[in-house]
Amino acid sequence: MSVKSQRLLKIYALLKRQPVTVDLLRTWAKKNNIQISERTFYRDLDVLENSVLAEGEELVVTVGEKNKKTWKIEFRGNDKLTEYDINSYLLFTKFLPLPLVESRVESLDRIKEIFYTTYSKSRFEVFAAYADSQLISTQFGEFHGDDRYAKLVEDVLWAIRNHRVLHQVEAHYDITAISSSVTFPLHLLPIKLIYHRGMVHIGGYEKESGRLLILALSQITRYQLSNISFNLAPLLIKFEEDMQKRFGITDNINGEVYDIRLEFSEMLGNFVKCERWHPTQQFSQLDNGNFIMTMRCGINRELVGWIFMWMTNVRVLEPPILRDMILAKYREVLDDYETGKPLVSNNSFRAE
Repeated sequence: MSVKSQRLLKIYALLKRQPVTVDLLRTWAKKNNIQISERTFYRDLDVLENSVLAEGEELVVTVGEKNKKTWKIEFRGNDKLTEYDINSYLLFTKFLPLPLVESRVESLDRIKEIFYTTYSKSRFEVFAAYADSQLISTQFGEFHGDDRYAKLVEDVLWAIRNHRVLHQVEAHYDITAISSSVTFPLHLLPIKLIYHRGMVHIGGYEKESGRLLILALSQITRYQLSNISFNLAPLLIKFEEDMQKRFGITDNINGEVYDIRLEFSEMLGNFVKCERWHPTQQFSQLDNGNFIMTMRCGINRELVGWIFMWMTNVRVLEPPILRDMILAKYREVLDDYETGKPLVSNNSFRAE
């Protein structure tokens, strides 16, 4: 390859990376031991524009103070945002989890400004006005972030992306039925962020025991970033396997996996069968119109609470341990109402 061709390709790569002035070009050429005059640079720009630029690329020249020129290469795609694209953005901002919206107001405003400046401002404002009148999130049961929440999200994302151990993690109150054998503070190998039932959680493994932990970000009271790395690849596979053993995200009462079999009334069954509850779920309809739901997972607080939610429209058929647990809890609730005894914190489904 000739000296000229090599120089052209280097200038081309430079212009794609950043805006270039003549002064910057001189500094860059000297640093990289490239012999080029200002006149040669202008000639090279003509060659680049007419022979080297790829389809969709454009050499853009701007003139600043004292007629100082700046050159850069921009990609000008032919695709324009459609009504569907704008609706996608508006849906995203309206239905994004509340704590993330609250912690990312400035970022969302910057994205909106890009819409304004790059595309028709009036057109976008029309769609935005429609969105305000047509789209609403009830935010039912969603956590409201506090001042530290935005930093916590960024720190956790950094730790996950860079495979770094989180040190001295402490948490208050129990959202996911953490085993009583888990003690804080601990060291956590973060694997994924999980959005579940209005809250953002971090899923990872306790470094010492290797046990899977799911913690809501809102319950984390203390943590330290570290530069200690860990091997993520095998843990990703293990994470998927362990999560499939759970109904939702709460910890199981034991290490067993059960064949769950539930009967739903016809009306409720028609609704439940259309929703995603567990990767292994299957439905069949009985002659009387009712539905049988089967799945294979562990038993946890979330499963029991979910069954309770459907009240008299569901019945546990298998396994006996789950059926007995539901009956015992119903009797306990009835006893509470009949005796009027004081309410106390009671986590019946916490693993030991």
